[in-house]
Amino acid sequence: MNNLNYKAISKYRTELMGIAILWIVFFHSTINVSSVPILNTIKATGYGGVDIFLMLSGLGLYFAWQKDSNVTTFYKRRLLRILPTYLTVVFIICFFEWYKGEMSLKDAVLNLTTLSFWLNSEKKFDWYVPAILVLYFLTPFFMSFFKSKNKYIILSAVVIGALLLSVAITPTPLSYLLIFTIRIPVFFTGFLVGYWIEIHKKTTVAHVIINLAAAIFGLTSLLISLKYLPDEYLWNYGIWWYPFILMTLPLCLFLAAFLQFISKRGVKKFIFLTFCGTHSLEIYLIHERILHLTAKISKSLDFLTYNLICIVITLLLAVLLKKVIAGATSRFT
Repeated sequence: MNNLNYKAISKYRTELMGIAILWIVFFHSTINVSSVPILNTIKATGYGGVDIFLMLSGLGLYFAWQKDSNVTTFYKRRLLRILPTYLTVVFIICFFEWYKGEMSLKDAVLNLTTLSFWLNSEKKFDWYVPAILVLYFLTPFFMSFFKSKNKYIILSAVVIGALLLSVAITPTPLSYLLIFTIRIPVFFTGFLVGYWIEIHKKTTVAHVIINLAAAIFGLTSLLISLKYLPDEYLWNYGIWWYPFILMTLPLCLFLAAFLQFISKRGVKKFIFLTFCGTHSLEIYLIHERILHLTAKISKSLDFLTYNLICIVITLLLAVLLKKVIAGATSRFT
């Protein structure tokens, strides 16, 4: 019980982001693990790493807002963290594809402005960054109520509103937005976790039971859905993502407890996880594009060698990109 506490989520936030990005990398990879059912399931559900990111982002934003609630400063810091990196990668990829004649100038502009996701462009680059930017924009409005009103009522209203919105758009042409709307509850739950950490809320036996029950119920419903429902149904109705509303907080809590357990037994630093967590945005933006650009040569190598090469290239480019962007934006931070 000593290791199971919400403060550990904040303490190991960077390492948890490292685990999340490695899960996403595994999900995007072409590694074939179909012969190992457990690994195959872990790979198939790797998109859950995004939910971990969103909850940890909400947690981090709660403390950032508590430290400085100036709206202009808040937006400036968030945009400087994500936009220079995003725009650099998008510009390079879009220019390359435009040069090859595989992307129109219009699609390139839509990607650079993040409108490609919202307009459901056929050549959309990404959904996560456009979505997180909207969540950043909404954060000051959410915090204005969350800080002064009953926090459980405010969060419940947001969760119910997001779920009702998701159900409402499911049978419409806007159903492509489900990948975002279903994740809204996870993001704002991170603020509640931040509040619990701030007031030193103890993780009681009841908390552990509730989290364990949520994890089991969410995982069971996810596994049943993956086994018995066709991919088209899972995508069109957002069944992929609903279980992680229940599973993400328990995942973060139990993973943080595991890291704390290991730490108490001599492993004080999780260097690789910290590295991946620190470079998570860069890895996320680069890795899938490396796989896409090198798809033709993948057939000449065995899948393990090919994916290891892609990961090494991704990590090297992530370090380079972070240093370049940090140098370029240092005068503004």
